[in-house]
Amino acid sequence: MFSKMTKADAILWAIAFITGCVFSFFQWGWLGVLALGGMLYSGRRWGGKVWLRLPSSQSFAIATLVALLAMAYVWLRTPQPGVNDISGLVPRLEGLNLPSTVLVEGRVETTPLPNRAGRRRFFLGVERYQNLSPVPAQSGVLQGRASGRLYVTLPAAAGAKLHPSQRIQISGRLYLPRGGGSEFFRAFNFRRQLQLQHTFAGLAGNKVTILDQGSPWGLWALRQRIIQVHAQGLGDRYGAVVSAMVLGNRAVAIPFEVRDSFRRVGLSHALAASGFHTAILLAVVLALTRPLPQQWRYGLGAGVLVLFACLSGFAPSAIRAVLMGLAGLVALVNGQKGQPLVILLAIATAMLIYNPLWIEDIGFQLSFLATLGLIVSAQPISDRLDWLPTPLRNLVAVPLAATLWVLPLSLAIFGIFPVYGLLANVLAHLPLVLLTVGGFISAMVGLLVPPVGSALAWLLYYPTAFLLWLIQTIGQWPGATIALGSLGWLQVVVLYGLIVLVWLSPRWRRRWFLLFTLGVTLVLVPFILRQNTLFQATVLANTQVPTLVIQQPAGTVVINGGDSQGLTAFLAQEGINRIDWAVASDRQYRQQQGWREIHGITPIRQFTDVPTAKSDPAYREMLTTLKVPHQSLPLRQPVQLGQVKITVLRADPAILTLEMGNSQWLFVSDPSRDAAQADWLAVTPVESPQVLWWWGRKLTPRLFEIVKPRSVILSRNALDPAIATYLKQKQIPYFVVGEAREVRWQADGSLKANAPQNDGLI
Repeated sequence: MFSKMTKADAILWAIAFITGCVFSFFQWGWLGVLALGGMLYSGRRWGGKVWLRLPSSQSFAIATLVALLAMAYVWLRTPQPGVNDISGLVPRLEGLNLPSTVLVEGRVETTPLPNRAGRRRFFLGVERYQNLSPVPAQSGVLQGRASGRLYVTLPAAAGAKLHPSQRIQISGRLYLPRGGGSEFFRAFNFRRQLQLQHTFAGLAGNKVTILDQGSPWGLWALRQRIIQVHAQGLGDRYGAVVSAMVLGNRAVAIPFEVRDSFRRVGLSHALAASGFHTAILLAVVLALTRPLPQQWRYGLGAGVLVLFACLSGFAPSAIRAVLMGLAGLVALVNGQKGQPLVILLAIATAMLIYNPLWIEDIGFQLSFLATLGLIVSAQPISDRLDWLPTPLRNLVAVPLAATLWVLPLSLAIFGIFPVYGLLANVLAHLPLVLLTVGGFISAMVGLLVPPVGSALAWLLYYPTAFLLWLIQTIGQWPGATIALGSLGWLQVVVLYGLIVLVWLSPRWRRRWFLLFTLGVTLVLVPFILRQNTLFQATVLANTQVPTLVIQQPAGTVVINGGDSQGLTAFLAQEGINRIDWAVASDRQYRQQQGWREIHGITPIRQFTDVPTAKSDPAYREMLTTLKVPHQSLPLRQPVQLGQVKITVLRADPAILTLEMGNSQWLFVSDPSRDAAQADWLAVTPVESPQVLWWWGRKLTPRLFEIVKPRSVILSRNALDPAIATYLKQKQIPYFVVGEAREVRWQADGSLKANAPQNDGLI
């Protein structure tokens, strides 16, 4: 069979390998592979004349086997903790009732970069450990050598002087990362992301000691010099943007508000190491070296591409772009016309054979889809835009083709559509080209003579300022983004089926507008029906403070906004474009600091808070800058929006009743350690609620005896076993948000935990 293998067979088997990697996302994916393979095998063997154009039935049987082997290959290559991995220390500490504070020695493996909380994050190769405890006799009970990696976060000041290869000693709280990939909220799966990077535990560090400075040389040092060159010439903010054009956003500390503004207008790819940058660099190199011999020209082009891949840290999207560029150069050297589709398929297959776990990398997925769109759709779109001038026609066709192929998957993951994305791509094209070329030239010069490189970078000041002004301006236009909600995977499959139909069928290509209308209908009709009929409430799990989102036709109600990132991600995936009523259960900025950023993404119509005595200046300043109608909730007087009614029983600390339809909730916050709320409730007549929603530090069975709830939601990471035993004995259903993830209430009064569906990144 293999001696008679044709090009069509090789293409089929490569597609089968990639399909098997994709199906590995799903628990019963092997059944899907068998069903699909059996259908194609039967169709080819006993189908009509149309099937005769396809490879043989024998080839389809081999393709099915290849897909199954690909699934097994992904599972075999998935990292698992070793016997001596540092993650095994967590259950040992819990088993001995010891604090989770540890002292760890190891080597810094990646450059520390800031996270959204302002802390520095990096990976640490572990060598030794020792447990710490306030009780001297308990410290050092567990100690010794260990293996594995830790995901470490440190205060910004403590991590500022760290770099790869240093040997350090760091103390902090050891923990196991939380998962994601769940039934009704596609939260980012932090645990899976770390697992794919051979990391199974995290360390929230607080103090670090450098034991060995390590080597001052390495790719990290080149990246740092480039970043410093650009920062000295442009300042930290503008310099980070230009450095990202050379290094990609995974190696540069780009301010998060800049990242968010680029994403808001559909220009995230501009800050990532992608095919856009390699295409520009290669075109410039070949143009500037035109007088040189052909071998020199192509050699220099290949050298620039390889250097770009090294500087970007070998991100999957950058590797794909570089390999495509190198393949194009090889075709030019041999005087052959390249077959870009075959090359793209070969590169995807080769990369997944090298590392099948890249199939779960969002950058890998979007990069290949965008490139596929450019190959198969850019020219047909350009031909239909013949009424535009040729340069403008290409500027429109390229981003439009990439967007069409990326959009279904992007909506499934993020749920957001950038309305002005096409316009932003067209207007930002020229400054992005200038910054990419100028950033690379200044970086290369700066590696040799830093002052000269900084001077060259200074010339990019006004193009950078114009680009950021343009993106921020477009992002502030009305309706810059629309949250359409996360698409179901069936919708995604159908949408890609329509796109492929237009691509492969000349008959349907002439009817593209009909299929386009069908695709838009497939997205908008479920969205509109959902917004006008849905009535449900969700207690979020990926937030620092207890957060409740109530969806109803009359308007969305949100209680507490301390964690803007988790809340806005949920709102986008639910297709919520406006918060009609925002409620803060206290007046502490530390607990409510996210409202300003939330309002910038999802507008708030009305903001209310519980009139607590404790109100810090930062909270009051936030209210003035929020520029939203504000008032305090009255005591013991219900306030209503649609089918939702909120009554403040006690203000400091907060006790609220929430009436949703025929269900009544009691929200009890207890920031003290003595469970003082139970004493207050014992002398205050409160109707027994269907749901007790509790958030506090100390919980005792007395609270349940007083309140007598039918079910309980506990906004905390874990539950005392004694309390769990009590609730089971009393047959009171309970949900620990930290363990059950999100908890959802339906209009029929039922509660449902957000059970995980798979271990994928999304």
